[in-house]
Amino acid sequence: MILDTEFCISLRAEESAALELAAELEASGIPTRIPTVVIEELYVGVGAGDDANDNARAYEALVANKPVVELDENVSRRAGVLEGEHLASDSKPTLGPNDAVVAATGLVYNDPVVTSDTDFESVDGLSVELY
Repeated sequence: MILDTEFCISLRAEESAALELAAELEASGIPTRIPTVVIEELYVGVGAGDDANDNARAYEALVANKPVVELDENVSRRAGVLEGEHLASDSKPTLGPNDAVVAATGLVYNDPVVTSDTDFESVDGLSVELY
């Protein structure tokens, strides 16, 4: 499973739906991964938050035991195509660059994306686990 930023933020906020899904994933042994762009987005909250040290510690604890998926050429190419397809579409929502990278990571690794963002459901071929 590819963990989106929204899911990580929800875990940090101790939202029950996210905590329940995280417990289910851990109990079932389903591997989870975090794209590097998600770490960047989490650290926006560190820079913009009232307590940078507390936020950094909390996010580091969340990602500490998760494999990080580096942004490579395959994911970058796929993300660019996705973002372009969504920009050109009259029916699909616009995917920003970071969401396109997360979606492309799910497609390249053939893993669902765990998120509360329903825009991901409009990505052709992507499995989405909403919480």
